[in-house]
Amino acid sequence: MIYTVTFNPSVDYVLRLGEIEVGGLNRTDDTEKYAGGKGINVSRVLKQLASDSTALGFCGGFTGEFIKDSLNSQGISHQFIEIEEDTRINIKLKTASETEINAGGPKITETDIESLKKQLLILKNDDHVVFAGSVPKGHDRLYEELTQILYEKGVSFTIDAEGEKLTSTLQYQPYLIKPNLFELEGITGRKLSGDKEIAEAANELLKRGAGNVLVTLGGDGALFINQDHQFRIPSPEGELRNSVGAGDSTVAGFISKRGESIEEQVRYAVACGSATAFSDDLALRKEIEALVPQIEINPIERVK
Repeated sequence: MIYTVTFNPSVDYVLRLGEIEVGGLNRTDDTEKYAGGKGINVSRVLKQLASDSTALGFCGGFTGEFIKDSLNSQGISHQFIEIEEDTRINIKLKTASETEINAGGPKITETDIESLKKQLLILKNDDHVVFAGSVPKGHDRLYEELTQILYEKGVSFTIDAEGEKLTSTLQYQPYLIKPNLFELEGITGRKLSGDKEIAEAANELLKRGAGNVLVTLGGDGALFINQDHQFRIPSPEGELRNSVGAGDSTVAGFISKRGESIEEQVRYAVACGSATAFSDDLALRKEIEALVPQIEINPIERVK
C-alpha cells in the first residue's frame, strides 16, 4: 500500500475574477473548493491512475471534515489524526496572473506526532510512504525522525521537501527525491547552469543516499538520474494554466509505475506534472494519458 503524509493539509479556496482592485470591493466570476496539501495531491493523482493509497496526516474542525468528505467522494482512503484546531484555508486568486495566500496552519502537539509515529510503526516492508510539504511549527527534525523509523523497519519512502528537511533524510536512503532547480541550488549552495552542472549536483545527492533523483525544471522539462540511468526529458507542448500541484503530480506519476521500467516511471512522472500544469486543477487520467506518447526520454552522458 502507498501512504501519503500531509502534515499541514488545507481547504484550497479558488477565486476567479477578471482583476483585483486593492482596497475596493471585488466580486468573483467563479469559486471552487478542493482538498489540498501536497500529500493529498499525490493521493488524488494516484487515484486517477488507478493506484490506491491511504492519506495520513492531521485534520481538525469543519475544514478537516470537508477534506475527509472530499476524499471519501473520490474513493480515497484516509486515516487522519484528529486535532483540536481547524485545518487551514488557503486562498488561490486567479486573475490574469495567479496569487496565493497560504495560512500558517493549526498547532500540532507532541501527542499528535506520537500518534503518527505509531501509524508508521505498523507498516510492512512492502508498503511505500510519500512525504511532501512543510512540517508543523516547532518540529523541524520531524522528517528525519520519521524516515529513520521507516529505514529501521525496511519500508521505502519518497520525500518532496526543501533544504535540510530533505538532506537530513538522505542517510536513510529515500527511494525518490524531487527537487526543483531552485531547491537543488539551495541544497548545493551554488547557481546551476546547463544540464551538466544540474546532473553533477543531482549525482551528489545520489552519493549521499538517494536512490532516484528527479529534478524538475518548469517549462524546460526535467532531468533524471540514478545509479544506472541519466535522462533529459523536455516538456511536452501545452499552455501553462496552473502551477499548483504540478510537482505533486510528478511524484504520483513516478510512484504509480513502481515495478515497471525506469523509462515508464519517468514518462508518467513528466506526463502527470505537465497535465496538471495544463489544467485548472489536478490532472485527470484522460489528460495524463493524452500526454504520455508525447514524452521524450533522451539518454545523456553519464556524470561521474
